[in-house]
Amino acid sequence: MRFGLAIAVAALWSAVCCSANTLTDPFGQSQSNCNPSTQAPYSTCDVMGYELLYDIQGATFTSSGGMATVTISLDSGAVYTSNHQLALGEFSDSGLILLPGDIFFYDPNTVYDPSDPSTIQNLQYGIALTSHGSFTAGDLYSISGGVSTETAQTALNDSDLYYRLDETVLLAGSGTPASSGAVSVASTGSDGTTSAEYVISVTVPVTTGLLNLESNGQIGLLFSSADCGNDVIQGVLGPTSVAIQDTPEPGPATLVLTGLALLTAGRQWRKRKA
Repeated sequence: MRFGLAIAVAALWSAVCCSANTLTDPFGQSQSNCNPSTQAPYSTCDVMGYELLYDIQGATFTSSGGMATVTISLDSGAVYTSNHQLALGEFSDSGLILLPGDIFFYDPNTVYDPSDPSTIQNLQYGIALTSHGSFTAGDLYSISGGVSTETAQTALNDSDLYYRLDETVLLAGSGTPASSGAVSVASTGSDGTTSAEYVISVTVPVTTGLLNLESNGQIGLLFSSADCGNDVIQGVLGPTSVAIQDTPEPGPATLVLTGLALLTAGRQWRKRKA
């Protein structure tokens, strides 16, 4: 077993029980006395090892104009510079080659418990953050037909390492994307010690299936900072229905009636004052 390998996820992964536009995750916690284990809950710390490779701070989900956007604030070893721009890709930790995890969505009315394999089917859509296997970075896939998911144990195939082996981390199999989007990475200007160093953004066209997955404007989201199942953020985001179905601007008739109502109210106020 490799204690120095920073690939364990904490028992303190984020789970939000109520509606919010942002999921938050413990950030910059102490890494001492983490009590690592190869069995659940795997660690008493939020992140094992080097936080600048794995620490998640928060995630948001919005949709407007037929496009859905997920942003994740985090420290990540997967960020590199390509053609003078930040990008995502493989990274190494103690000789182990890792990928950032994919983003998954589930019905907020169902229970998703990564330690219970019977709930895995509740993950219904996924976005690949990097191109891997048959999946293209930025594309949205329905987890059905030939598209499935894999856990950290399957991705790494090494049960002697410290990581959340039963955490779902990547899309698996093959299939046609439901829609195609784009992934971008930006620096926050932070050094990654008191706040996240990067923001990953992925934007995809909203599909009917993804829209139907929402309930009362809420949607469940799951993301692991690496395919070893290190830091994890999971919970229900919302409300998003206002952003999905924009309220139309008032038409001319509405504006005229509103103006008349205000004018009448003003006259009545002046009469009472006189």
